[in-house]
Amino acid sequence: MTIALLLGRSPQFHDVPDLLVRSGFRCSIFDAGRDLIHSALQQTYDMLLLPDEVADIPAIDVIRAVRSARSRDVPIMMLGSDSSEDRLVDALDAGADDYMCRPLSHRVLLARIAALRRRVTGERLRQGLVVRAGPYQLNSVGRFATLRDERIELTPKEFDLAMLLFSNAGRMLPNSRIEQTVWRHELPPLSRALAGLMSRLRKTLRLGIENGILVTVVYAHGYRLDVLEESSLPRLPAASRTLPARGPSGC
Repeated sequence: MTIALLLGRSPQFHDVPDLLVRSGFRCSIFDAGRDLIHSALQQTYDMLLLPDEVADIPAIDVIRAVRSARSRDVPIMMLGSDSSEDRLVDALDAGADDYMCRPLSHRVLLARIAALRRRVTGERLRQGLVVRAGPYQLNSVGRFATLRDERIELTPKEFDLAMLLFSNAGRMLPNSRIEQTVWRHELPPLSRALAGLMSRLRKTLRLGIENGILVTVVYAHGYRLDVLEESSLPRLPAASRTLPARGPSGC
């Protein structure tokens, strides 16, 4: 397993390369965010590790640059010096898969790397999966949806949410499970992020009775996606046939 490691300003992260090598990982070490971005677009890495304090550009910009070109095919973990909720949310929203802050426990870091690797391996095994529900198809390779052969582009979080809902049609999904799947952690109790994402997904995919898919809120518990029976779909009235007016006889 090859890890691209970006060294930051904080000296507490400078012993991480030795830890990874002793644990059997191969490391490519970078001092600048731009160098890591350039290499990540040219080389194949199994994981990226970077601190939240980078010398040349903001760490969030490094994550966004990699994600814009590589989608979600490489896992990214941020090693943070700030345990604030805002820093955690910013990192995950930018595209990081995990966030770990100081004090940096070597045992926990190695366990997090192993867990993230297992999760990504499982996702790669499911590549090529196409989920169908009603007139919709979700394609996990291109990470897009189609509605009656019309392609619909989705953001990474919209696609993760759609795949989870469509793969569990008819089942109530707890909020905690949805949050772990989409954000990789549970959201604060008063967060409106899940409700907002669900609203955007409904609009983007045009979910509703007219397309045979409903997403129902199970109050204080979660959400459920239902595929409506063909007989319950609204039908437009048949167009009446208009006959040409007949003129007088002999005309």
